[in-house]
Amino acid sequence: MRVSEGDPWSVMVTSCLLLAGVGILALATTVVLWVLMEAMAPDVLPDLSTVLAIGIGVVTVEVVLGTGLATLGTFLYNLSSLYSGGVEVSVTDDLDLPPAADQVLSAMTGARARVRRFLRGRTLRPRSWSR
Repeated sequence: MRVSEGDPWSVMVTSCLLLAGVGILALATTVVLWVLMEAMAPDVLPDLSTVLAIGIGVVTVEVVLGTGLATLGTFLYNLSSLYSGGVEVSVTDDLDLPPAADQVLSAMTGARARVRRFLRGRTLRPRSWSR
């Protein structure tokens, strides 16, 4: 399968949602760290509202710039794929394996099954659990 084109609108929406989620996690982490730092050293840090205002500003810039860069990257990928043909993605069902590779894969599968049968009854237990 060849990926020769990306949809810029889908990339923009997906990256915006992903970066917004990362931004929410960053804000939640900021609040938790502020609470912990305030418990350890009271009245040293600025107010929580100031910290949140700065955090929201940083997250907004992150979401806007990240979404724009991801969309721009999609446009650049689409332009470059016109000349290179895109990226080829292979899954195991699409591969035509030579007979030697098929034999190696079946031998590896058999060896894995034998090792699992061998190890099934031999789990490591602490001495206090053994009989």
